[in-house]
Amino acid sequence: MLNYVVPIIVFLFVGGAAGVALTFASRAFGVESDELADQILEKLPGINCGACGLSSCESYATAVKNGELAPNLCKPGGIEAAAGISEILGVTIEPSEREAAFVHCSGVTTEDKYTYSGTQTCLAAGKYYNGKSSCAKGCLGFGDCAKVCPYDAIEFVNGTAVVNRHHCWACGLCIPACPNGLISLRKHSERTKVRCSSNDGMKETRAICKNGCIACGACGKKCLKDAISIVDNCAVIDYEKCNSCGVCAIICPPKCIAVEPFYHSEKPATIVPTTVATAAETVEE
Repeated sequence: MLNYVVPIIVFLFVGGAAGVALTFASRAFGVESDELADQILEKLPGINCGACGLSSCESYATAVKNGELAPNLCKPGGIEAAAGISEILGVTIEPSEREAAFVHCSGVTTEDKYTYSGTQTCLAAGKYYNGKSSCAKGCLGFGDCAKVCPYDAIEFVNGTAVVNRHHCWACGLCIPACPNGLISLRKHSERTKVRCSSNDGMKETRAICKNGCIACGACGKKCLKDAISIVDNCAVIDYEKCNSCGVCAIICPPKCIAVEPFYHSEKPATIVPTTVATAAETVEE
């Protein structure tokens, strides 16, 4: 009988002693939670994307509570998070304009250089084989950006990444995921986009892609607001001047400039080349 009772008593004694020790340690070394910071944290999406400049939502909540950062820096949380935080802090917050990721490539039009059967990631294909397509600077098409997107906002059309602005919350995780640096954040009001990032020049670009910017300068010459120029062999838009009239999109020979629909459109926003008709409608608006 003692063979059973003694081990049980010893087990209960050790367990009780461990429980007492853990309780003492938690009280002696525990960190008190900050109720206000916890309330702010509940208003954040919790994806720890780093878009606010800090490594985690918890760090951002603490910084906001301490007055170190503005309460409207959470891009994934958007207006909803800013409104919630403003209510908690009892202050008025101007929510920042919503942004979305944009891919500076409209797709390579020439055939692939070879059949690629290596590791199916953009990083591997670009690093070791310079990509499978004729344009080494375009979208590599293996979806590294889509894999890190927490909102399923990136899809592939004809092998090229396209961002759905309705689903994107500008967390920025896709930006470092693209080895060719083709993705950037743009405000929804910045509707005119250059769908190319090549700086090879006219002759080289024409040889590898019919959709690429050839740095001809026609867009800048016809721009009514002097809002577009050629920088390093690629068109660049000054959004302080641009009113999205669409003239540059009509003039552009390779049609690598497009004007996106207004964000409040009922249909999902897609990036399509602007026609004379749509440009005229934009000017009227």
